Amino acid sequence: MTCRSHSGQALVVMLAFMACLTGAFVMIFNAGQVVNDKIKLTNAADAAAYSAALWEARSLNFQAYLNRAIIANEVATAQLVSLRSWSQFVGRLTTNADHIARYIPPIAGAVRALAQGWGQIDNGVQRALPVLESALSLWNTRALVTAQAVAHQQALLAAADLVQKVSVANEPRAEVATATRLLQTQNGEIWQHRFTARYQRGGGDLRRFTRLLMDSRDGFTRSRRSDLPISLPLMSMPRRGGTDLLGEYSWRGVDTLSLHLNLLLRHVETPLGWGAAEQRRQSVTQRGEHGGSLSRNPRASRLALRDSRVSDRYQGVPEIRDIVNPDRPGPRTLTYTVALQLPATAMATADRLLMPAGLATLDGGIESVEPQLSGGALHALGSAEIYFQRPAARSDSRDEYPSLFNPYWQARLTATSAVERNLAAIALGLGVDPFGVLP
Repeated sequence: MTCRSHSGQALVVMLAFMACLTGAFVMIFNAGQVVNDKIKLTNAADAAAYSAALWEARSLNFQAYLNRAIIANEVATAQLVSLRSWSQFVGRLTTNADHIARYIPPIAGAVRALAQGWGQIDNGVQRALPVLESALSLWNTRALVTAQAVAHQQALLAAADLVQKVSVANEPRAEVATATRLLQTQNGEIWQHRFTARYQRGGGDLRRFTRLLMDSRDGFTRSRRSDLPISLPLMSMPRRGGTDLLGEYSWRGVDTLSLHLNLLLRHVETPLGWGAAEQRRQSVTQRGEHGGSLSRNPRASRLALRDSRVSDRYQGVPEIRDIVNPDRPGPRTLTYTVALQLPATAMATADRLLMPAGLATLDGGIESVEPQLSGGALHALGSAEIYFQRPAARSDSRDEYPSLFNPYWQARLTATSAVERNLAAIALGLGVDPFGVLP
């Protein structure tokens, strides 16, 4: 019986064990690096998407503030027209009173002085206020509407620039994937055509805005109405007046005061004072209510319109921007999605740091330790949505629909939809969705 030597067998087992341990170490190291880089890339994509969406939300808020400024200026124009109409009314009333007071010597001098003094005031008012009305109209249509259009167009460019800067600031190795451009195009198409719209004159789109302007009038502009107390039952002296927006091209104010005698078979109206003023772009055929002047004091109203102080410097109701289909209930959201990628060559994995040539196998071959990534890179998607929400509930507990008249637009992170994930995968030339699972 012969004895064989078993020396060296433990070494073979040890080498096999070391090879398995090294492979496990490489896998664990690579997995840790991939997970760490995936988290950084995802955070960068979220930050970029949120920043872009926040910029678009602030653009909407800026446009809402411009709409509010436009409303304030339009109401101011109506107030100035009201002052001109009322000033002419007072001037006519004091002039008529002077014609009567000349037969009453004790008060003739005082009434004449009042009529002459107010005539001077009215002349100054009629010269100065149309200039201010024209300036407000020009400021609305040339400055504020233009600023709104620029803000709307520049929002897309600024958001795209933010995506690049924020991505690099959060992860310098990140690259904005080509899929982002496709997703930005989708966002831009909705932003330009399906989320908001410019309401143009002549097509009926401005009717909601003109109603809003009428509702925004102050009490003096809306109705200058009073009934002078007269004890006689067959006699009344109603004062009526108001300033209305007629169509899209005219602010008109009318003020009247008449003495009414309700005789047995006849009604007699004697105009005592009247005045009218108008700021328009073109002549309009519409009739306004003017605080009930035309219906209650028709003769005086005809005299007022005949002597109306008309200025043709109004530019028309500004063509503002608002939400598409503003009367439709329900929330309005717009998603901004960013796709980032991190090339495998930029990752600090084992094949880059320790084993650029790969791992030697027991049979003398070389096994690559490079992690298998879709498209040779890590991919991450981040999405944020723009939404409308009041910071506090309304005092009347009513729901408020989204609009471009209240600056309550905000941004928040949201889950990326399957449609956007697949769209990004197609843009990257990937056959499977690399965003739903790690990596």
